[in-house]
Amino acid sequence: MTQNNLGGALHERGRRTEGAAGIDLLAEAVAAYRAALEVRTRHDHPNQWAMTQNNLGTALADLGSRNAGEVGADLLAQAIAAFRAALELTAGQDRLLDRGNTQHNLGNVLVAKGGRTEGAAGLDLLTQAAAAYQTALEVRTRRDYPVQWATTQNNLGAALWAQGSRTGGAAGAELLAQAVAAYRAALEVRTRRDHPVDWAETQENLAIAERARADHGATADPRPHLEAALGHVTAALEVYDPEHMPFHHEKATRLRDDLLARLGDGGAGQGPGAV
Repeated sequence: MTQNNLGGALHERGRRTEGAAGIDLLAEAVAAYRAALEVRTRHDHPNQWAMTQNNLGTALADLGSRNAGEVGADLLAQAIAAFRAALELTAGQDRLLDRGNTQHNLGNVLVAKGGRTEGAAGLDLLTQAAAAYQTALEVRTRRDYPVQWATTQNNLGAALWAQGSRTGGAAGAELLAQAVAAYRAALEVRTRRDHPVDWAETQENLAIAERARADHGATADPRPHLEAALGHVTAALEVYDPEHMPFHHEKATRLRDDLLARLGDGGAGQGPGAV
């Protein structure tokens, strides 16, 4: 238990620490969780084993996101394995919320790995991510867990956007339309009044998804999507304060300026931006 809690403290500090020092803290968190699993075995302590596997997966995912190349890809693969291990023991009615949360976490790391993987293998990972989010939504319902439901809807939108941007023809266009629908669903809970920063982030995500629809080869007229994207990013900039949220403000401003330029040029296509 102490090793698991140590892992949690190291993990949180690692998330808040930039550069090599943060990476080292995250690596220590992984080591602490693995030490806990030497006693919290699946045979003797199944519930605690599953919980620590989930914790290990989140630490590995964060560590993988901080590392490039094969090292990062391997860490993300280990995170996927840890989440799938945890899911083996969260099928009971008394563990439904744990299962939903782990499915959500699995979706996150599948998106991260899919984004780094080219070709059919990358698309397959993104498809698995969307499926994991859909499964999470069976537990993280709007009625019972509205904030978590909205977060999963937002992340589902990101997975569908990534799929659609890499898929041609009508199938890709449909995936992008589904991404927009997922983001809009998230905004039913992520309102500007109750969750202003989350609202702004989802508005920005909607702008990126609409720009991707404009850029998609199956789109006959990109202008309506570019106009919709401009409306969403303009809304986000109403919340993104340049003093307190400089990174978000700068990124959204670049997106807005790109959209304004393209609408002025009649909506000439460019490649989709990154979420």
